Amino acid sequence: MRSLPGESRERPSRARGWGRSTRIRRGFLLACLVGTATGPTPLRAIDAAGDAISNGVVHLGFSSSLFAGVKENDAKAALKVWAQAILREHGIGIIAEPKVYDGSEAIASALQEKLVDTLAISTQEYWQVGRELLSTNTIIGVNGGQLTEEYLVLVHRDSGIGRIEDLRGHSLIFLQSARASLAPTWLETLLLKSSLGQTRQFFHPVTQQPKLTQVVLPVFFRQIDACVVTRRGFQTMVELNPQVGQQLRTLVSSPAVIPSVYVFRAGYSSSIKDAIERETGKVRTTAGGQQMLTLFQCENLENHSVSVLDGAVELLETHARLLGAANQVGPVPTNVPPPVAKSGGK
Repeated sequence: MRSLPGESRERPSRARGWGRSTRIRRGFLLACLVGTATGPTPLRAIDAAGDAISNGVVHLGFSSSLFAGVKENDAKAALKVWAQAILREHGIGIIAEPKVYDGSEAIASALQEKLVDTLAISTQEYWQVGRELLSTNTIIGVNGGQLTEEYLVLVHRDSGIGRIEDLRGHSLIFLQSARASLAPTWLETLLLKSSLGQTRQFFHPVTQQPKLTQVVLPVFFRQIDACVVTRRGFQTMVELNPQVGQQLRTLVSSPAVIPSVYVFRAGYSSSIKDAIERETGKVRTTAGGQQMLTLFQCENLENHSVSVLDGAVELLETHARLLGAANQVGPVPTNVPPPVAKSGGK
C-alpha cells in the first residue's frame, strides 16, 4: 500500500511513563481523543493523585493526512494549547505525547502492535487499514450541521465548457484539505465510469492548494480552467463575494460522503473509551475545544455506528474496481489518489 501525501515526523513510539497509570478525570477524556502532551508528569505527582483508573493510559494517534494545508508544528502547538487549558481547568496530568502516523501502513502496524488505542484518520485510510483492526463505533466531525461533504467541479460561465468531457487537456486545481480528502477519488471514479481515463491522463496540469481562495479565484479570473472544492466552501465564497457565484457554475457534483473519522482500535475496552463517547458532544463548550475543532474544520463531534461510512466505502471500492479494470490487472486492494502536484502560491 502506498501512503497518502504527507511527510512523516513521527516521534518514538513509547514515551516515558507509559507503564504507569495516571489520575485522569472526566474533563480530560475528550482531550485524550484529540489532545497532545505537555511533557512527562513526575511520577511522585501521579502517585499522590490516588484512586487512579486501572486503564488510565490511552495511546493517541493522528494521521498526517489530517494536517493537509496546516503545518504540523502549528497543529501540534494548537493541540498543546487545548490540552493545557484542560489541565488548568481540571488539574490533570499527562505523561505521553500522541503520535502522528504517515499513511495506512504505519497506522495498520500500530494497531496490530497495540501501540495506539484511538485514531483520527481519513476515511480512505480507514478503508485501507480494514475494519477488522478497528471498532464498530466511531466519532464523526460535524460541519455546517452535517456529517458529510459534497464536492463540486466549478468552471467559468464564459468558458464554453458544458460537460465533463469538454475538460480533456484542460487545467484543474483541487482544494487540499482534510474535508476534501475524497475529492480526487470521486472525480477519478466519475472519469473512469465515463471511459475518460485517469485524472492525470485526462487533465493537464493537475495541481492543489490548501486555501480556498487560491483554488476558486484562479478559475474566476480565467487562469485555470476548473477547480474541485467542497460545496460548503463554495457557498462561503459566494456569501463573501456574490460575483463569484455569478461568474462560476457547477459542472458536476458528488454524492455526500464522510471524509474523516475518529475511531478506536478493535478490542480496545476501557472506562476511558466509554467516557470519551459520553463526553463527545461537549468539546465545543470550551475555548480550547473550539480552537481544535476549527483546526480540523468541524463544529462539533458526534457518536455514530461505523455504518455511516458505507457511502464513502462504496465510492472507494468502486474506484478500486474501475481502476483495476482500466489497468487490466483486476481489482486492486487499496486506493491511492491520483498524484497531485503543488502549484506555487500567488
